[in-house]
Amino acid sequence: MKNSLLAVLILFSSFAFGQEESAETPKIAVKVPKGETVILKGVSIKFLDVVEDSRCPTGVTCIWAGRAIVKVEVTSNGTKEEKMLTFGEVRPGEEKNTNIYSSSKFSINGLTLNPYPTSESTGKDKGYVLLICEEKNE
Repeated sequence: MKNSLLAVLILFSSFAFGQEESAETPKIAVKVPKGETVILKGVSIKFLDVVEDSRCPTGVTCIWAGRAIVKVEVTSNGTKEEKMLTFGEVRPGEEKNTNIYSSSKFSINGLTLNPYPTSESTGKDKGYVLLICEEKNE
């Protein structure tokens, strides 16, 4: 009887401690096809171009994982600015940057560039789509 009571007590205490961890809120991505514009929170974001896509294709062994560099045009409060976003690896002296816009209340960041290259799609028109999301600044 004592062993059963001890087992039940341990079981319920593990449930109680397991609830303390808070799950991270999932990010909701907005798709921006190449050449198109979206507006988030009054900020206009236009996906201008893919400057570089040297990401290692799936199904291929590469020495370097590669990266994608994307050019966007950001318009906020009447001010236009071009930004370069880097997804993946950076070379020495370079900084990884996925921030599109920041204010005291929120940020807009790039998540990824789709589609990811495969060995079959290398060198073909890929129909690029930039995924972005808004995050609250706390």
